Amino acid sequence: MKDYGFKKYIIFGGIILFVLIIIMPTPENLSLEGKRALAIFILCLSLWVTNYLPLAITSILGIALIPLLNVFTAVETFAIFGNRAVFFILGALIIAAAIYKTGIAKRISYFFISKIKNTFENIILSIIISSYLFSLIMPEHAVAAILFPIVFELIKSLNLKPLESNFAKASFLALAWGAVIGGITTYLGGARNILAVGLLENNYGISISFLDWMKYSIIYSLPLLIISYFIIIYFFKSDLDNLEKKLENIGEKYSDFGMISKDEKKLSYIFSLIIISWMFLSSYVDISVTAILGGVLIFVFKIVNWEDIESYISWGIILMYGGAIVIATALTRTGAAEWLSNYIFKFIPHSTLLILIVIIIITKFLTEGVSNVAAVAIVLPIAFSMGNVLELNPIIITYLVALTGGLAFCLPMGAPPNAIAFSSGYLELDEVIKVGLILNLISIILLYIIASRIWPLLGLNLFL
Repeated sequence: MKDYGFKKYIIFGGIILFVLIIIMPTPENLSLEGKRALAIFILCLSLWVTNYLPLAITSILGIALIPLLNVFTAVETFAIFGNRAVFFILGALIIAAAIYKTGIAKRISYFFISKIKNTFENIILSIIISSYLFSLIMPEHAVAAILFPIVFELIKSLNLKPLESNFAKASFLALAWGAVIGGITTYLGGARNILAVGLLENNYGISISFLDWMKYSIIYSLPLLIISYFIIIYFFKSDLDNLEKKLENIGEKYSDFGMISKDEKKLSYIFSLIIISWMFLSSYVDISVTAILGGVLIFVFKIVNWEDIESYISWGIILMYGGAIVIATALTRTGAAEWLSNYIFKFIPHSTLLILIVIIIITKFLTEGVSNVAAVAIVLPIAFSMGNVLELNPIIITYLVALTGGLAFCLPMGAPPNAIAFSSGYLELDEVIKVGLILNLISIILLYIIASRIWPLLGLNLFL
């Protein structure tokens, strides 16, 4: 996607298709509103894929076009934007800002790395596990941002050369892939999880609790984490000697943190309450309400100030997520997603195996080129309609799209941790794509096996 000429063709094609769909006669079994929603979707898709406009601006454009073209009224459109997922994201980002500001995550990371034996395999293992574990409790992009300076400092202290050192490549890949894989495991790791659950609730009135999501996703993420670790150490074998002696200063840096501060203690208590509520009280208090209240408590106890939040939170992320929800909901409510899935079905045999694989592959392809939230918003409404034809469990469909949509292993635009890792200057894109494609293929096969063989044993059946 670096070739700007190629991007121009995609944008031009998206604009042409948008205009053609708007002016063409409405196809049979598709409403006028559905036709217009499909045109908006294709235009926004071309802009999301090319990133010609900032992702948030593309989402805002979609929000504006929906009432402009009379798909929904302005009141209906903006009401959809106020989805609970948007407020969950807002609360989670406030909490992540406090974790970042107090330095508690960096303290734990230094401690974890300083206590292991400094071999190549152990260092990579410590990075990928730290990244994975933190992504269970905070957004993956925040985890990558927190761990990046630690890994970067580690690499710089060894005087490693960009694009040449296998140790550096392995370290930054472990940082990125650990966060990406951990990010699919709970609602806290990435907004695409709660977005998918929100779409499930909007379409079927079915909700998935925090604990249930983690129960089924961790069965997938843990084996995938182990596989990714072995792929990294196999393809990027260490090129350093006397590593243990070179890293003796890590323990000294951890000791510089001193005693745990009052703010760190207060945040630990508040965050523990938030986690308990998310895990055990979600049937009584909605998780988005808990996230917002947790963010309020952080201010009540003066752990952060508003300037910290303003400088940390990317408000564009919230706009992008909200816009993605609006566009996806327009596809669903107007019947455009169902019409499109029926059209696709004309060319695909009605095979459960084939449909599941097609859903996973399409999601995987999209999430490498667009934001994972956009990928889920694009695919899930269509996947729901395809699943309805075969009477597949919509909860299974939700997991398949959301989990696959969060796993981008090749390109920097596929996931924020990837972009952060590539920003180091130590990763070679061609090498990462080759290794990432292997992990992508393994992740597809593993997910199908778990969805069809393991989840039913735990009570999550493939069919209704």
